[in-house]
Amino acid sequence: MTDLVQVRFARKADARQLALVLLAVGIDCRLVEGDGGVALCVAAHQAEQARQELDAYERENPPEEPAPAHPARPALHGLGAALAYCMVLLFFFGADRRLSWSVDWSAVGAAQAGLIQGGAWWRTVTALTLHADDSHLFANLIAGLGFGMLLAQVLGSGLAWLAILLAGALGNGLNALLHPAAHTAIGSSTAIFGALGILAGYTQRRRSAPWRSRIRRWAPLAASSMLLAYLGFGGAQTDVGAHVAGFAVGAGLGLALGRWGQHLPQGRLAQLVYALLAVALLALAWLLALHAGA
Repeated sequence: MTDLVQVRFARKADARQLALVLLAVGIDCRLVEGDGGVALCVAAHQAEQARQELDAYERENPPEEPAPAHPARPALHGLGAALAYCMVLLFFFGADRRLSWSVDWSAVGAAQAGLIQGGAWWRTVTALTLHADDSHLFANLIAGLGFGMLLAQVLGSGLAWLAILLAGALGNGLNALLHPAAHTAIGSSTAIFGALGILAGYTQRRRSAPWRSRIRRWAPLAASSMLLAYLGFGGAQTDVGAHVAGFAVGAGLGLALGRWGQHLPQGRLAQLVYALLAVALLALAWLLALHAGA
């Protein structure tokens, strides 16, 4: 090769990758080592085409900044918050079955589409704590324990459960908008699929490997979508719309947390504040539900 023109100067590994890109489109090139890196050179008459090919490749495969490492957390981190979740579900299940304090808990707290559309937003939250029968409750207790602890590992227990509650409530709200007024739903499964969506979105956004293909980058979200299809579409009384809505909202929250979550406070005090916000939202929702049903 004569009349060589330099089209890129990069680290050795990156220069080799770019050389493969040029060779793949039929442009011969040469690597010339220099101080601090390697020059990628091509024949002068192919220089402009080479630059265009490399520009296109780099636009489609932008290098990702390494994600900050998650703070190290014990294996059982989040167990206390997950057990608190179980206690809440058990309390409301028992209260509903026994009509405690002469309250029909399902009647005042279920996610009835018409009432939610009419402004009873609190039902999107209260419905998450109610269950139709023992099997419904047991399935959501086990799933909530698992997904809650998984999410607590990456977000911290307080932020994890606040995000799960928000995903469930917003999922119920979205589901109500898509159904006729008489449609009614209960159960924490919307929040559980919200947690699955958060994990999928967060993992997809936080994966960092230079030059990863588009298909592989979206693998976590695709895998979670398949799990949603497997777990969320069965059973005669399964509210598929609520599951899909919860997952979709959760995926959006997960993507946002993956993008901006590192800017949120992560210390013990911050996690306590997030947990208290979740408790306050749940308590406020039930106070409004009981007042409206009085």
